Amino acid sequence: MKRTLVAVLIWLVVPFALAAGELRIFNWSEYIPEDVLAEFERRYDVRIIYDTFEAPEAMMAKLQAGGAREYDLVVPPDYYVAEMARAGLIQPLDHARLPNLANLYPEFQDPDYDPGNRYSVPYQWGTTGLAYRSDELPEGVDSWGAFFDPDAYAGPFLLLDEMRETIGAALKYLGYSLNDTDPAHLEEAKQLLIAAKRRGLGFAGSVEARSRLLAGDAVVVHNYSGDIFQVQEEDEAIVYVIPKEGGTIWMDAFAIPAGAPNLDNAYAFLNYILEPEVAAAISNYNYYASPVQAAEPYLDPELLADPAVYPPPEVRAKLEFIRDVGDALRLYDRIWTEVKAR
Repeated sequence: MKRTLVAVLIWLVVPFALAAGELRIFNWSEYIPEDVLAEFERRYDVRIIYDTFEAPEAMMAKLQAGGAREYDLVVPPDYYVAEMARAGLIQPLDHARLPNLANLYPEFQDPDYDPGNRYSVPYQWGTTGLAYRSDELPEGVDSWGAFFDPDAYAGPFLLLDEMRETIGAALKYLGYSLNDTDPAHLEEAKQLLIAAKRRGLGFAGSVEARSRLLAGDAVVVHNYSGDIFQVQEEDEAIVYVIPKEGGTIWMDAFAIPAGAPNLDNAYAFLNYILEPEVAAAISNYNYYASPVQAAEPYLDPELLADPAVYPPPEVRAKLEFIRDVGDALRLYDRIWTEVKAR
């Protein structure tokens, strides 16, 4: 997508054109290629300090404990953006410093979770479903029942160690929205999770889950699409499935913490990852879908044509974004605590 003359002029005069110093990033692990980081360091004479987390609760706790003054960029899931904004942990964005926002698909220029991208920049999107070893389960698995129906036990399994995703999976299996706030429905989901925990191998972060699936310790795992696509390159027996009941569609987004010490470098990096070639390099590496429409010519054709990465309309209709549930979040927290303690 071509920039307008105004956009080019903005790019030339904004302070980040001469960025230097440090940039502190807090992101999910194994989520960006090293050469993308190295090119930014070279181009802007910036040293990147890169820390990682495995669950958004850990990210949130770190920011609340002072990380909002330590980091320049953080990558929350979509449903955390509004909560973080209300808590004063992230700051509104100056779009005049982000001309490459014009490279996004129209649907991602005004997302429901952050209207007008006031606080966040879309980074990568995907789905959350299940993966299994076809050498152990040649008949396949197509339902959340692999975790929640004792009669459908298919082998050792791991649930994702992420509150909203995992409670949401139980809710979807029960036929409810994964954003349900009815206490009775959430109690049903809690009982399913407690029983599943006892039958299975417990909970794991996405990296651990995919590693144990690859090693054969687990036969079925609950995980993010891109994490599974990465290990499929090492073992073609691993299959990713969006369950027939539906699942999660999500967007991870970059945001600037309220007390970011290196603000110019944060804006430089946000604009950088919205460049078509850079956005494509990120998706070609982690096999998640890019929100940058202008990246399409640079994407691996197999990635762009893969219905598991870019689900067709009939599958998209069964997917939900996780939403901010307001005061009901306290109920989710209590249920999750009880599940993990049992």
